Amino acid sequence: ERLGATRNSISHAQTNASNWGETRPEWGLAKNASFIIAPRKATQNLALDGRSFLHSYDWKTDKEGHVLETIMQGPMVVTQWINNHYYFSTVDNDKFGGGTKVTHNITGKFGVVQGNGGDLKTGLPWESLYTFKDEPYHPPLRLSVVIQAPLNQVKSILAKNDNLKA
Repeated sequence: ERLGATRNSISHAQTNASNWGETRPEWGLAKNASFIIAPRKATQNLALDGRSFLHSYDWKTDKEGHVLETIMQGPMVVTQWINNHYYFSTVDNDKFGGGTKVTHNITGKFGVVQGNGGDLKTGLPWESLYTFKDEPYHPPLRLSVVIQAPLNQVKSILAKNDNLKA
């Protein structure tokens, strides 16, 4: 349910966000699989199981594609960053992840080291990715982006924005 839709939901969310007893707060973004740019009615009756980032957008009100270009340069890029963070941390947590939270030591307010030294660990901790030793909570997969807009408009945006090309 959306914040504010039920009694005290904003207060409840703020309490949960600052709860130090929550060992896996990163699970809120785990299992992400797609980013959907379309009118809300396109997905409202689908069971997406919290695995999709949704951005309500109606191409009919954006004839020039300026809003779509902004969405593709902003939110779409951010969802890809989030997806890559989970993907690489899951695929090889030793190299790209953050190791285990049990022995983390915060370093300089920008990273952690494992134990009392070593290289900075900049990825997600193991606890954010796995339920058990060999059972990932976040299955490593690349983000799929679905855009409901005329194909020529999407191609035009991609053609003039090299940073969006994969």
